[in-house]
Amino acid sequence: MVEFKSKFQKKRKSLLLLAGLGLFISSCSSEPQIDVSPLPVPASKVAVLVNGEPISLEEFDNEFRLMTIYYSAVSEKDMPAIKLRLFEQLINRRILVQEARREGLKLTQKEMDEAFSDALKDLPDDFNIILKGQGVSADVWKRKLLQERLVQKLVQKEVNDKVRISDAEVAQYYWAHLADYWLPEAVSARHLVVRGKEKLSQVLNAVQKGQDFFKIIETFSQTPDASQGGDERFMDSDRWPPLYMNALSKLKPGEISKPVKDDFGYHLFQLIQWRPRRMRALAEVQKQIQDELLKKAQDERFSQWMILLKQKSKIDVKQEMAPVVGAALEGLREK
Repeated sequence: MVEFKSKFQKKRKSLLLLAGLGLFISSCSSEPQIDVSPLPVPASKVAVLVNGEPISLEEFDNEFRLMTIYYSAVSEKDMPAIKLRLFEQLINRRILVQEARREGLKLTQKEMDEAFSDALKDLPDDFNIILKGQGVSADVWKRKLLQERLVQKLVQKEVNDKVRISDAEVAQYYWAHLADYWLPEAVSARHLVVRGKEKLSQVLNAVQKGQDFFKIIETFSQTPDASQGGDERFMDSDRWPPLYMNALSKLKPGEISKPVKDDFGYHLFQLIQWRPRRMRALAEVQKQIQDELLKKAQDERFSQWMILLKQKSKIDVKQEMAPVVGAALEGLREK
């Protein structure tokens, strides 16, 4: 499977970006600002007909350009598979948008505002310039975004809202998979590392004076987690080196070990807590199991529903477009 990595990190948005994309969030209207119905396409530019509605070569090209904006570069050998996947996504989205229209579903102004607000959280301030650099208009981006949000609304209504996981199903799964819910023995400790006997001497002097070990770590430890006091999160016992575990095993909570030396330097540990191996109770993992079962059931229902929708749809792929699209389209033809 081809994996994409997003290029964008979350950034603060400016009014300039909102203006550049033509996004002025308002609740004064209940009608869509961008029409999500299909645009007219010249016959010579039709790549595929979905229930008589055309998807143009330009629409596919825009989809590809948007993909290259959002995700890191991919190898040339993966390109045919990616283009075919994008083409399938276009067809599936068109089928779902048609189904939403058939059911009379529309986006409210609030839903559109939320769609734009959510999208803007992950976009850089110069996104409008990036769009122009890729030859994609802001309206194309907005149309795709609103189509996707309309599809989400449809899927929520026809799939997600119709799936329920009972407490009995959760309990049945728990007892059938008990081995997955063992918590291994673990230890929580603060860890200090120094290199050189002079530093070690300063540390031992501070310990002898009864100074707070957290502060001692912040002052002297030569590890990345020194500013967090040596990291006291639980770690499974079998992940600790035997030398360290031997030092920790001699301590009671709150006690500080004698120095332990290895290739990394001199180590001191303060034991926080031992956690014995135990079985997690059903109450502890009930929500986790329910969420997992719900997601699996929703995915299965969506897949079955999508198969039925596609079986009812007439998909006419223009094979002469294959060289231009750059993907093998035979598999998309009607069976």
